[in-house]
Amino acid sequence: MHASSMNARHALLGTMTLLAILGVVNASYLTYTAFLGIAPECTLLSGCDLVSASPYSRVFGIPLALFGVFFYVSILGFSLWGFIQKTIRPQLFLVLLTTLGFLLSLYFLYLQAMVINAYCQYCLLSLVDATVLFILSLFISRLERKSVSEEKIFLLTNGVNT
Repeated sequence: MHASSMNARHALLGTMTLLAILGVVNASYLTYTAFLGIAPECTLLSGCDLVSASPYSRVFGIPLALFGVFFYVSILGFSLWGFIQKTIRPQLFLVLLTTLGFLLSLYFLYLQAMVINAYCQYCLLSLVDATVLFILSLFISRLERKSVSEEKIFLLTNGVNT
């Protein structure tokens, strides 16, 4: 991988790491309030109490936000793995996880808009976070594919069989 591609990859992974930390903090706060049985404090919107009290805020009695914590911790782990792993790239896991997170976030937005008729600022922050993570994972995947293609072209033009 060229130095510029490596720098871009590290910048993308670094951004994903920071966004994953933001997601962990956000989802942890929502998990904390869910276990205490209190509504998260809404400072920008009104509706966090309605969203957090809705039946859609739990899955099998488990706060949905706890799944968010696991999601963001997984993204954090795979992003960090991308910094240290040189032979096997974690981009496939990042693309799969962030695609799932993005699609679920869209579904949760639908629930807030069409079913609950209220919005939670923390859920919307998670939607933005998951969307940006998804986009960044696609950039990393594209960068990896481009790098592999360039390496194959280099090897073929220099008479090395792949």
